[in-house]
Amino acid sequence: MGKGKRLKSKRKRLGGGLCAELSARLTANFQRELRKSELWEQMVAEFGEQRAEELLRECTAEVKPGLEPDGHGDRPTDLSGAL
Repeated sequence: MGKGKRLKSKRKRLGGGLCAELSARLTANFQRELRKSELWEQMVAEFGEQRAEELLRECTAEVKPGLEPDGHGDRPTDLSGAL
């Protein structure tokens, strides 16, 4: 087994690590802020409380590793030291 395949296998076993944690935090923040917004009141008025809650749970953030660097040259992997 080559080095790349070993590393890929190891990442799968770890379950996402930083990206999974970051996705969970971004999702929680987004959902919390949406509940505070005027849009939430509109959703409840249009769909009802139960359906609005279901729609809110469907709104999730997904952070994917290996994205291209942004304009500042930072990569998502560079964020590991920030948390």
